[in-house]
Amino acid sequence: MDVRGTKRPFSYLVVTHVPFGRCPERPDRFLVGDMWRQDLLEQNKAIRQVGGRLAVAAPLYVDLKVKDSGSFNLAPLEPAAEDLAYFPLTPYLSFRRFAASLPRLISELRGALRGAAIVQADYGGHPISLGQVVWPLAGRAGARRIWVFDGADPFPRLEMGVSQTRNSMKRWAMAVALKQFKAFCHRVFETADLVYVHNDAVARRFAAVWNNRSYLLPRTFVTEAVLVDEAELERRRQQLLDAAHPLRLVVAGRQIAIKATDHVLRAMAVARSRGTDFFLTVIGEGEEVGDFQRLAVDLGLSDRVVFLGQIPYGDQLFARWAEADAMVITNLTAEISRNVFLGMSRGLPLIMYRNPGTDRLIEDNQAGLLVPPGDIGALAAAFHRVHQDRGILSGFAVRGLDLARHHTLAQCHRTRAELASACLASGGPKPAL
Repeated sequence: MDVRGTKRPFSYLVVTHVPFGRCPERPDRFLVGDMWRQDLLEQNKAIRQVGGRLAVAAPLYVDLKVKDSGSFNLAPLEPAAEDLAYFPLTPYLSFRRFAASLPRLISELRGALRGAAIVQADYGGHPISLGQVVWPLAGRAGARRIWVFDGADPFPRLEMGVSQTRNSMKRWAMAVALKQFKAFCHRVFETADLVYVHNDAVARRFAAVWNNRSYLLPRTFVTEAVLVDEAELERRRQQLLDAAHPLRLVVAGRQIAIKATDHVLRAMAVARSRGTDFFLTVIGEGEEVGDFQRLAVDLGLSDRVVFLGQIPYGDQLFARWAEADAMVITNLTAEISRNVFLGMSRGLPLIMYRNPGTDRLIEDNQAGLLVPPGDIGALAAAFHRVHQDRGILSGFAVRGLDLARHHTLAQCHRTRAELASACLASGGPKPAL
């Protein structure tokens, strides 16, 4: 029996910009990013446990590329086999395309909204958030509305995009859109039945409009299968305490400017001049990887840095991570990198730039070493410190794994589903449109 007192499940519609791709061999099957697939199936399980049925409205790409999937690899998804519904949406990636597609997009969203008891939307979508389009439609359809601020505080990156746009007319249009989006997000806290925030920076940004329907929740992609066991943790501790080998660092993810791999290389050069002996493995592709490779040569680090390119998410990637003594995360924007919890789940100590999205989490649990962002000297000093005292890394590994065990993907979706179910069952008045 579901929350409405009948055997019929309620419909929970997720509206997202994360795309599906056509699968030419099977019209009933689609290609999606592998981590997005995992996330979707875990949410599906949690929604079913509270008496609902998941539906997804997302752009449909004719030829989906990995770089557009939001994940590391593509994986097949057959909605019918997973007992979830899929509503294809017209994709857009420019103002012109958005304007041309808007009537059709609205029609598609109205079709997806029929019968939806709960609608979940978020800030994703370029250059206009898809959530901005569906939000008023969902309100008029009488659905409960949930807004999600996922792992990132989107505004610093959006502001950076505006400032770096050379075309004056396009820059003006982007600035206007950003101003409207900020105002819209403030109104979301007043009009949403629930707001899920997965980043401390976002909670602080909207402190003035935070209310009893707003929830700050950890966001991870850690599954039980990813977590290392006690035997592996002990093996890693012994490896970390062995000071006879050079310090082995790993950087993993898209090699783009805001990930600041160049900062890691420059800090390595400084630390090496002070006698620190170490190696760096860089995993991932991206627009800046060539620049990073040339910088490594210019800094005299070509014998100390290896660029492995893209490695599929899963056992192959984790095997490479297991060779490292620490993971370095130097994001320049306020987002919760997936590697924070994934690294901890594999027993990897973290050396990180301070980031308002994760600072409190890391500090409260003493799960990593934090460095002021952009401070090459401080980053070099951190490398030298853990090289001299490997016991620091061993402690980070133990406490980080414990933290990851308490914040899994399944737990995140169970908490969100229970809140949604309670909201639907309350039957109270909906917030104003």
